[in-house]
Amino acid sequence: MPLFSNLGFQKKIMLSYLVMMLLIGCVTTLFSYQMTKVTSDEVYLTQNLLPQTSALLEVKNQIYTKTYALNMYTLTRDESYLDQYYTNLIDTARFSSLPKTEANSGLFTIIESISKLDFIFLNKINPLLQAGNVPAVSYVLTNDVQPLLDRLERDLSFSLNQLEYQTNKEFQNSNESIKVSLILTYSVSVASILFGLFCTFYFRNELLRPIQSLMQQAREVSKGTFGQQIVYTHQDEFLELAQEFNKMSSSIANLFAQDERQRQILTEEKNIREQILNSLPVGIITRSHATVGLHVNQLAQHLVKLDNHGYPVSKDSFEAPTSNEPTPWFVNRKMTLYKKDDTPFIALVSYIPLHNHHHDQETGWMVAFLDITEQEQIQEYLNQSEKLAMVGQLAAGAAHEIRNPLTVIYGFIQLLEQRLSNQERDLYYLPLILQEIERVNRIVTELLMLSKPSKPNYREVALTGVIHSILPLMNAEAMLHGIEIVDRCDPSIRIHVDVEQLKQILLNLMKNSIEAMKDGGVLSIESRLDEHAVHIHVRDTGEGIPQEYLVRIFDPFFSLKEDGTGLGLPISRRMVENHGGELHVNSKQGKGTEIIITLPLTPKED
Repeated sequence: MPLFSNLGFQKKIMLSYLVMMLLIGCVTTLFSYQMTKVTSDEVYLTQNLLPQTSALLEVKNQIYTKTYALNMYTLTRDESYLDQYYTNLIDTARFSSLPKTEANSGLFTIIESISKLDFIFLNKINPLLQAGNVPAVSYVLTNDVQPLLDRLERDLSFSLNQLEYQTNKEFQNSNESIKVSLILTYSVSVASILFGLFCTFYFRNELLRPIQSLMQQAREVSKGTFGQQIVYTHQDEFLELAQEFNKMSSSIANLFAQDERQRQILTEEKNIREQILNSLPVGIITRSHATVGLHVNQLAQHLVKLDNHGYPVSKDSFEAPTSNEPTPWFVNRKMTLYKKDDTPFIALVSYIPLHNHHHDQETGWMVAFLDITEQEQIQEYLNQSEKLAMVGQLAAGAAHEIRNPLTVIYGFIQLLEQRLSNQERDLYYLPLILQEIERVNRIVTELLMLSKPSKPNYREVALTGVIHSILPLMNAEAMLHGIEIVDRCDPSIRIHVDVEQLKQILLNLMKNSIEAMKDGGVLSIESRLDEHAVHIHVRDTGEGIPQEYLVRIFDPFFSLKEDGTGLGLPISRRMVENHGGELHVNSKQGKGTEIIITLPLTPKED
């Protein structure tokens, strides 16, 4: 069907529709013809055969009645039977309305015979009855009426058989017509259905084949092969669709080419900006309100811990701006932030808004921070060094000026003490004077040590040996205050230290711990060895140091004790640093204090 295949899709549908209508019209015409024929047969039956049959049956019944009346009269001679015969006259007028044809000629013959019977009864029997001549009546009935009745009965039976045959024949013809009509109707209907199914599948394939071809090629375009042209050879409505699709594909290819160039430019600019941000020694965190996207540069990723909103975890809070509250923005605020391992550090933080290019709407925010922990430590060290330098200068300048008079005063008071009695010594408070002179001399000695500690005299010793040498001194004082000293040091640890300076450091720290536990407690000493250093932990269960004083405990002359000089911890820290180590303090008020001494395994080189 090359001609049909070259038609357009709409023309194919219209042609198929016309064929379907033609088939349906044929079915309708055939069905109408058969119904007309069946109706004609029905009219013939109802107007000819059935009235004849009804009339013959009625005549047959009347003849039977008349025959019965005559037979009974003959037997009984009862005239009432004659009256019954007379009253059952056959109404021949209703039969005269039937059309006289060859088919119903027997009916009219029977009607003529009935008329003869009525004539005999009216003209022969009735006068004889009126005359009372019964024998003559019986003779007429036997010789004239009875033969005629027998003849009528035979004619009626024959006519009824003929009518029954004709009726059956008409019914058979009608059934044959209906059967032929149904067969033709069903055949044409089945042909129409099959043709409809054929058209359905044909047009389905005709419709789906180009659509699937277009979809397959469109999928290739959707996968990124923009600009690909769809090849379609059929001359139908889909050709225009394919042409428009090819135009769209070319337009999309051009747009994507432009977008790709723009994307490359934006990507390069973004990479440059990210490289700039990642190269800065400043942590930067930005958030956009439009995309709710969070950008964190490399320094911030590795350094700071963020909360669920993208803000750095801090003791201070970051709040988003609202219309009812004042702006939360700030610049260069010193804050304590937390690293990913929850270690605090000091940072200089700026929390500023981001605006659109018109600067009339906030589009996000930025947190920029700079880790100034080292600078703060350096500044603190400089401050500490300045204080120590001042103390050292004071101590160096005043040492001889103070010690020489003290030595003279101390010597004369000792001579005076030897000459006076015990009562006179107490009277003039000589023991108290000597004690305070010794205290002043000790402070001067500590000042000299703080300003210029002596160079460590390194020796390799067992750490437990140093600790055990000072425990007897501290146990006596600890027992007076109800304090238990627990030694958990590893006996296998050996270190290079100045033994006397380490003893002085431990004595200072343990004495401070004992004085912090007024109501008793536990003082523990532990040691831990790693690859490069030895860590000595001195813990107590005392009152602890308030947080606001922790930053000042290494300041010279700062002390929380009424009779303290404030030089023990600074001197201990100076000695530890002189060994190349570190001294740290961790304390929680109400839970106690822990001091950690970290000393290198190898001696510090000058």
